[in-house]
Amino acid sequence: MPQTDFSPTADLNGARVLMSAPHFFGYDREIVAELERRGAHVDYVPDRPFDAPLLKAAARFSRAAVLRHTRKVWREALEGFGDVQYDYVLIINGQTLPEDVLADLRSSQKGATFLFYIWDSLENRGSALQLLRYFDRTSSFEIDAARANGMRFRPLFFAPSFALSADGDAPAIGHDISFLGTAHSDRYAIVKSIDASLPAEIRRKWFLYLQAHWVLTAYRITNPGFRGADADDFSFEAMGREDAKAVFWASRTILDIEHPRQKGLTIRTFEALGARRKLVTTNAEVRRYAFFDPALVQVIDRAAPVVDAEFLTAPAPALDADLYQRYSVAGFVDELFDPIDRSTSHLREAA
Repeated sequence: MPQTDFSPTADLNGARVLMSAPHFFGYDREIVAELERRGAHVDYVPDRPFDAPLLKAAARFSRAAVLRHTRKVWREALEGFGDVQYDYVLIINGQTLPEDVLADLRSSQKGATFLFYIWDSLENRGSALQLLRYFDRTSSFEIDAARANGMRFRPLFFAPSFALSADGDAPAIGHDISFLGTAHSDRYAIVKSIDASLPAEIRRKWFLYLQAHWVLTAYRITNPGFRGADADDFSFEAMGREDAKAVFWASRTILDIEHPRQKGLTIRTFEALGARRKLVTTNAEVRRYAFFDPALVQVIDRAAPVVDAEFLTAPAPALDADLYQRYSVAGFVDELFDPIDRSTSHLREAA
């Protein structure tokens, strides 16, 4: 059985925090806002501090190619912050953090507690492993990667904008199931298969985004799941954040399709929890989590995806209040700053 004790509220009033994280749909700002709500003073340096597609690709496939640029960004940022002695240094992902900058920080910030969290697969971000030795506490969003590398296990969270009070008025439902996301890997094939299998009366909303028409052309050649794909099935303009939230709130069930190389649960999983929505997911790892309830979460086979139509129209069960708090951004912050390892509290069994 999982632990039932939950981490205490982190007392950060007056604490000085140096934080770095990638820009990720505003979730880095949500963490900063929560730290500041606790009374912390936060200095922030973005991980991947650039918007150019070429540099983003270089950061993903050739980290060394961008370190010269990011080293300059870090040095200038630290100089601008002045002679500050931090209580905490919080690094999320650290994809473009040069090791020599981190070593200098460790040397100059002797009174700081160094915290590391990764919300990407270590299989995709192997360079992070060389940074772990500089930190006092390290955490991963993947169960087995955390265990294999001596890290804590901490899942992701939902932002306040996705929180729905247990006794609040539920928004009107217009879709029994929806999916919003980039059409990478096998997502298009999965959505098309589900769409074809659902009864006609099931209300569905699919939004599959591709960056450009040439991407679709390339996928048709390189990805068997896109053979014969119709351009009308895709949007080549990203959906605005407010429009995406409107679709989300109007959906009874959220479809989640994680990247095939990822085992950690996506942020979409926890947004669904926060909004008290049901979830259909291809990620079988969810069965290992303490909050798993087959009335709340249906796991489907990504190779032969079939969704039970009765699941889509049934009401969502209530979520335990303690679990709800744990997966909020406030619970995320509490746990990252907690000296006690709470990893097993997220699991259905401690083994």
